Amino acid sequence: MFRRWVGGCMASSAVKYVKDDATDDARDNVKMRAEAYRRCVRSIRQHPVLSSEWLGLCDSLDQLARWAQLEGLKPADTKVSDLQGRNDSGGTLWDQEQQENTIRILVEEAKVNLCVRMMNDYKQWQYSQLSSGVDMVAAIREASKALSLSESQIELKTTLFEESLGMLLARSFMHVETLQLTDIQLLIEHCVMVFEACKGDRAEAASRNLKSQETLVLYYFSSLMKHAEALNKPELLGKTRDSGLIALAVNHVLSRGVAYPPEVLSVVLEGFVGLADNEDFKTDWQTFFVAADGSPDTAAKSAFLTLEDMIVEPVVKDTPDKKKDIRPLLDFFRVIQRTMK
Repeated sequence: MFRRWVGGCMASSAVKYVKDDATDDARDNVKMRAEAYRRCVRSIRQHPVLSSEWLGLCDSLDQLARWAQLEGLKPADTKVSDLQGRNDSGGTLWDQEQQENTIRILVEEAKVNLCVRMMNDYKQWQYSQLSSGVDMVAAIREASKALSLSESQIELKTTLFEESLGMLLARSFMHVETLQLTDIQLLIEHCVMVFEACKGDRAEAASRNLKSQETLVLYYFSSLMKHAEALNKPELLGKTRDSGLIALAVNHVLSRGVAYPPEVLSVVLEGFVGLADNEDFKTDWQTFFVAADGSPDTAAKSAFLTLEDMIVEPVVKDTPDKKKDIRPLLDFFRVIQRTMK
């Protein structure tokens, strides 16, 4: 009996040691990954577009984007909800159930504003190439000769830069604490620039690549509108009004909305719901619909109302439970309609 008891104790102890070792290994792996993330984030610097340093940075951004996507696929840690002092809204970037170490480190290393500037500079460069009549192929060919890389390699890097950095920004702006540390004026100016560039002949191309800025700015716009009230930054709504951002976003959606998948339309809808539910906006909403001569902009109001057929009805049809969540926007539609009678 004694031998069986001792044997059982030894087996139990062995299992405990194995579990402890496994736990230690898991912690070591998490620590090593975090260190790798931080090294990668710290390598982010601003360089001239298509320079050798800029092309080298594309690989780091791609790696970070891949890590962020993998973290998004991991199951949430439900034990986090039991922590004391946790944010009742679902947690912050530091104590939420879903681990987003890549984005957290990006914020901790104060790289988000730099990433916004880098993306803005890249799109300015790209649009200037197109508007000046200079073929993008010519710029890529010149860089190819200078850096001894094939044109296809450089073209791939430019796509990699825009898609990877764009996704990192989109995921970052989902968190209000990230936007609290972001240059809001620059972010709005960036959205305006991209929306303006997509007008006319370029509107059709705006939805071809869902990872391009021409689509992802809708995610940035949505995050700004959803968190505008919580950010408590008066310049946000003021800059939104003065730049005509709402009208630009509406026209962007209306021009290519039918080509967007449900997940994009759902994100856009959340942004407009957040706007309609903003107390400061509701108090002063008519100043956002003013024509150049100072009169009420009936065309802008009509375009906004078109969103009900364009995005609200399709989303509600696919997910009827969302109707209660979008009530503020539905009520705002009725408010606009009463001013047009």
